[in-house]
Amino acid sequence: MIGTSATPVAAANTVTISGGGQQLFWGYKPIVVKPVTIPVTTPVVKPITTPVTTPVVKPVTTPVTTPVVKPVTTPVTTPVSIPSGVPTALTAMEQQMVTLVNQDRVKLGLKPLTVDMSLVKAARLKSQDMIDKHYTSHISPTYGSPFDMMKSMGITYNTAGENIAGAATVDRAYTNLMNSAGHRSNILSPNYTKIGIGIIQGGPYGLMITQMFIG
Repeated sequence: MIGTSATPVAAANTVTISGGGQQLFWGYKPIVVKPVTIPVTTPVVKPITTPVTTPVVKPVTTPVTTPVVKPVTTPVTTPVSIPSGVPTALTAMEQQMVTLVNQDRVKLGLKPLTVDMSLVKAARLKSQDMIDKHYTSHISPTYGSPFDMMKSMGITYNTAGENIAGAATVDRAYTNLMNSAGHRSNILSPNYTKIGIGIIQGGPYGLMITQMFIG
């Protein structure tokens, strides 16, 4: 605290008053009190520091996978060796089939088909291929489709078709073909003008027969 205080003293003080009189009174003698300075200590407030922790960010590594590239292998097609030359005549069974075909065409007022020996050659190759490769299909693993086969042999056409059959005899094979709408349509089509027949003995049926038509 800072300030002054008065302490009573047991002594009289005389004060002269104008006019010659004196007045006696009890009073207080002022005591001078030196101010006491109480140091005020301002508390030092240490700043509270909250430690800031920077999170450690671990790098995210995305695994890079190198794609496995499988080599593309292009199948190597061995060119088919087709014998040169063309047949000069039909076999007896092949002629029998041509006769049956043209008889039915004539009955319906259609022109008979002319035998094309290049088609005969193609038909014989196809029949032999079916026996050798053990299949019965218009698509040959050796020659492709009948149209591919014709083109590879230099046979040109505007329209073309093929019938295949397996049977023990020519008559039975022809009957089966005529009883099938699609095969009958080829035999009696007015769009065809030439035919080739290839009959080879062998296979599971006894005879493998191919008919090829062009127009």
